[in-house]
Amino acid sequence: MSESIHAGYLPLWNPYINFGIPQYADMSSGYWSPVTWLIASTVGYNAYTLTLEVLLYILVGGIGMYKLCGYWISNKQVRICAGIAFMCSGFNVGHLQHFNWISGAAFLPWCLLAYLGLLKSFSLRSAVACVLAFYLLLSSAHPGISISAFYFFAAVGCLHLLRSSAQQTFSVALKKTAMAHVFFFVLLLLLSAGLITAYMDILPHFVRGEKLHLEDALGNPTTAQSWISTLIPFATVKNDLFFNTDPSMRNGYFSLTLLLFFFLGCTQAKTNWQKFFLVTGILFALLASGGIFKTVAYSVIPFIGYVRLNGEFRIISLVCFIIMGAITMFNFIRKDQRFEGRIKVIYYFLEILLIAGISFGLYNTFMEKDGFIFQFSKINVQPGVSLKLKALIDSFSFYDTLWLQGIIQLFFLWGIKWCLQQQNWMLLTRITVINMCLACLMNIPFTGVGRSSVKDVQVVLKKSPQGIPVPPLHPIYENDSITTEEKGLVGDWSFYNKQIGVLKAAPYPIVLKNMNEYFEKNEWGTALNFLNHPFLFVESGSDNKVKIDLYSPNKIMATIQCETSSEIILQQNYYPHWYYQNGMDKKPVNRAGISFMSAPVKQGINKVIFSFEPRLVKGMMLFSAICLLLAVIIIVKPLFKRSFLS
Repeated sequence: MSESIHAGYLPLWNPYINFGIPQYADMSSGYWSPVTWLIASTVGYNAYTLTLEVLLYILVGGIGMYKLCGYWISNKQVRICAGIAFMCSGFNVGHLQHFNWISGAAFLPWCLLAYLGLLKSFSLRSAVACVLAFYLLLSSAHPGISISAFYFFAAVGCLHLLRSSAQQTFSVALKKTAMAHVFFFVLLLLLSAGLITAYMDILPHFVRGEKLHLEDALGNPTTAQSWISTLIPFATVKNDLFFNTDPSMRNGYFSLTLLLFFFLGCTQAKTNWQKFFLVTGILFALLASGGIFKTVAYSVIPFIGYVRLNGEFRIISLVCFIIMGAITMFNFIRKDQRFEGRIKVIYYFLEILLIAGISFGLYNTFMEKDGFIFQFSKINVQPGVSLKLKALIDSFSFYDTLWLQGIIQLFFLWGIKWCLQQQNWMLLTRITVINMCLACLMNIPFTGVGRSSVKDVQVVLKKSPQGIPVPPLHPIYENDSITTEEKGLVGDWSFYNKQIGVLKAAPYPIVLKNMNEYFEKNEWGTALNFLNHPFLFVESGSDNKVKIDLYSPNKIMATIQCETSSEIILQQNYYPHWYYQNGMDKKPVNRAGISFMSAPVKQGINKVIFSFEPRLVKGMMLFSAICLLLAVIIIVKPLFKRSFLS
């Protein structure tokens, strides 16, 4: 995107990924996010800006949770604990490599804050603020998070309606709520016109445009045993057999402090909001677990069957559990409660669990001689500090993780106990922050940090030619590649080498039906492929000449000299909105084989133009941009007025 924009092209078609995809319809890339466009059109994307963007989203999410908790909580120390717990939560730590999961999580608290503001006091400005927050979520998040959010906010809306009907007649409450929602949805549809048009454009041609088979919809859950991560998150980095799911789906940590108060909230009288967050959090945790709960939801709840990675649902659970724990902590402080009664019982329960985990881990470590303390000789022979550190990390066993972090958590738990006894809330906040940061640092070598630095990644990316060069007209099998080690840093090189065509499918979320069919049949040798030809060539004849006069991702102009009438083949995926022009008339391209495009050429010299022209999408893109500008003006204008008057 950034290189197309800087080269002066609108990034509509990506010609490099598996013979080309409509970039505007990529639901996983954040294409429609204003943040993406801001970075792409200014400093541009590279390993450094991508890393900074991830960190920005984590910070935005933490600030959002801090602001959101202000709806129920006036104590800043409690809100800081909640914000840090969300920033460093097991969801963010586990999914650092899943960019659009982090960006989706970042905007959830802001959406809830804006939605509560809209329900509390309906106005044009509150509606626009809510629409902006939701648009940022929809345009940035993985589709599974958007589906989760839809049902979560529907539940929040129902709770508001019930609470409002207790203060006034149900018909009046329903009318006010319906009016706010109709206005909100109309504005959101207007702002999302481009995004909706783009997704509707690809759905008929998209492999994932249909509901998943049940067995596919049950994959990658957050299993019940994964929730031991709420106490010892480090344990989730080992023992795949025990957790029975992908490592990124296991971590649900949100701090010892808030876990303690969450359990306290479960055992005492609760406000309506606490009841809501408890029940909703548990329901989404059950949904994240897959199995029978996802099976039932798959059958009766719309859109749930489109979510393939069930651990995605746990982000809603963590939002709910953090808020409930924070509200309970605030009430505890506000009422000047002591370290006695229920909280004392819960504290000792957690302490016993930690001691049991430490004992179990130590016993098995020494009985099975399985752990890093038995590997020091192997670690020490590794050259250099980084390789020694990697060897140390690799030598950890599951039992090591239990006793090592168990001991650390026990010290933190004792510190929390002292703070509660002394009612030292400032120190409790600091302990919570340190606890979350340390838990983060222990886990990210396994989930988010590779063996190489950002600089090393950028060195590999710099091997890619700058801008949008004219792809070479050599056979596709001659396209350049990189070493296996370098591929481990950046993924498939066909995404970066600016050369069209691949020998086999490169894993990517967007899979067109005809592209999928081409690669499947190619695997069995039954597809008509042209790997021994360049990406643009004449189908028949041996004395043809092809010269590219102009190249961009959306438009190719070529001069073709043919010895006889034939077809010019463009090895890009056949997709609507592609046209060819050879003379005066512009016509839709023909189909070549399973997946490619072609246009007729005559004997002699031909001037052929292939162009990608999704007119409706471009029109709706402009319309969405105008709506976004107007929305920002409505939000910002009062701020400028107040600043001017002051």
